[in-house]
Amino acid sequence: MPVGLGLPVRATSSSRMELASMRWIFSTTGTFWQVPLRLCLAYVFWMHGAQKVLGMYHGPGLHGFVGYLAGSGVPASLAYLAAFSEFLGAFGMLFGFLTRIAALGLMANMAYATVAVHAKWGFFMNWGGDPTRGHGYEYPMTLFCMALALFIGGGGNLSIDRMIAPKEKRPG
Repeated sequence: MPVGLGLPVRATSSSRMELASMRWIFSTTGTFWQVPLRLCLAYVFWMHGAQKVLGMYHGPGLHGFVGYLAGSGVPASLAYLAAFSEFLGAFGMLFGFLTRIAALGLMANMAYATVAVHAKWGFFMNWGGDPTRGHGYEYPMTLFCMALALFIGGGGNLSIDRMIAPKEKRPG
């Protein structure tokens, strides 16, 4: 029987489910392929998140971004969620902390951007700078797929997730 605070604790199905959820959130493969992927996503989403939240790099800042999306009919709550998923997701990716949660937020953000903004312009970016058209969905789709790989594989060997993942007890 598990022991907590020196007292016997009965393992319930609820506690087993919580442990299974924690294992899934923090578990990761024992590989290193995730590191360059995480660092690349961290850099990209830091730059874009800092524009939206802090107004850095010639960005609109939080109120400007929320106002811009409100003009397109996006509720303020979703605009805040989009800005902070990029900003905080960058830190999750950088350190490999809550990698799957961060990846899920970034995937949702890129899926929405693809459907609501970029799909109408086709696949390709607007490389010619044509002022009458926007960018296609190739870039947000690529970021979505990178985040999906981390959602599936976790943060990898060099991640905080790997350090704090509940360890399986082997019979022995």
